[in-house]
Amino acid sequence: MASEAQVTRAVRVWLGYALPELASGAGRERFYRQLGEIFIPATVQLMAPQGLQAYVPSVLPPSDHPRVPDEIALVFYPSRQCYQQASHASVAGRAYGALHGTVFSFQARQGRPASHSDFPAPFDGQPEQTGPVQLFDSGGNWQQGAVFSEVWLRREQGVAAFRQGVCEAMGTLRARPRQELLGVYFYLDDDLLVVWSHWQRQGQALQADTIGDLVWADSATAVAVPPSPFADYAGLPVGPGQAFNLQFALSPAASEGRR
Repeated sequence: MASEAQVTRAVRVWLGYALPELASGAGRERFYRQLGEIFIPATVQLMAPQGLQAYVPSVLPPSDHPRVPDEIALVFYPSRQCYQQASHASVAGRAYGALHGTVFSFQARQGRPASHSDFPAPFDGQPEQTGPVQLFDSGGNWQQGAVFSEVWLRREQGVAAFRQGVCEAMGTLRARPRQELLGVYFYLDDDLLVVWSHWQRQGQALQADTIGDLVWADSATAVAVPPSPFADYAGLPVGPGQAFNLQFALSPAASEGRR
């Protein structure tokens, strides 16, 4: 298993909350269409030439709980410098950043959090640690193998007990990783746990129902989109509870962090 220090690439952990007008009813169908026809393909078409290594978005089923996101994703680059350069130094990167605002809210509204992403911190074994966390990562290509995602909500237990249970489960998993398990990232706050796991072949859930209430869990489906934004392409059919592992060729920029 590679240690955190050995894995130098940059990973963005994303939790997206739909704009209020796209969060329910007819607007929800428009949300799915915009993700499939524009947002998800554009991520690969605009950012792969600038160093994107892997992209695993999941569109969650609607939930009555305000903390449950509408979309979650892991986004891989070879380094933080590459990510910053790709996102801010080019017109394509800035246009892609602005595209988020057409489907996702970046303000806390109606009891729902603002959409947000960040780089994960290494797991420190303390229940006080929240936000995005890297448990471990072999450094392999997340486009290959299987990626399994889980979304959990805190049950009746208190916040401290919820965090403690997650911390203990993750600590045990890091000490005794399951066979064929290559990497784990997770996001934790007072009410929500999101877990992404990378497997050699077949993915499976890592958490037990003692942690909380399972909202959704599934393996990502490998799917390719045309590399060019000028291609004749209708988009991906996107609906609730779908997860995708985008397949695309790595650019020279994406290999910078592997040398």
